[in-house]
Amino acid sequence: MSLERGEYKARFEYLTQKAKEITLQDGNHVPVLIVEGSRGLAISQMREVPDTHGERLDLMRSLGQAAAMSGKFGQLRQVFFISEGWMSVASQEKPPNMRPSQDPNRKEVLIVSGLELKRQQKYLRIFEMVRNPSQRVVDLAELSPPHDKDGRIEIPLLDAFAQGFRLAFQAQVS
Repeated sequence: MSLERGEYKARFEYLTQKAKEITLQDGNHVPVLIVEGSRGLAISQMREVPDTHGERLDLMRSLGQAAAMSGKFGQLRQVFFISEGWMSVASQEKPPNMRPSQDPNRKEVLIVSGLELKRQQKYLRIFEMVRNPSQRVVDLAELSPPHDKDGRIEIPLLDAFAQGFRLAFQAQVS
């Protein structure tokens, strides 16, 4: 059975809605990686995520390799990642010169990202976590996702996962 073209988008929207519900209910969202291949699906909570972007890229590449080598997935169809993070907002004059977690004007955000491999379609929704004075999340205000000058969305963590998966998968079949 093959997925119809609109099913990827529908799944992404469904996951986004569920992530918002969990965040509003629990006040946070544990990082979750969802991997779907032609032979299987896995949903994994990630209790520990490295601090630096480079380390997170390495982790996702390694997870992609491990998923491919497990043989449980067949061809990779899509991968989703849901997590919290910090976001800095650049002024038009200059980009931020510090890590978002160190920026005094940072925003706490919920990030839902997806990559559909067949068409190389990327999905990204970012929500600012609005807290009341007692620190309870009371709203998730959608923010515009960052994109390059051509309007493309970059999702380096999912690209790293897909790259790791592809390299390990090709090594197994050759």
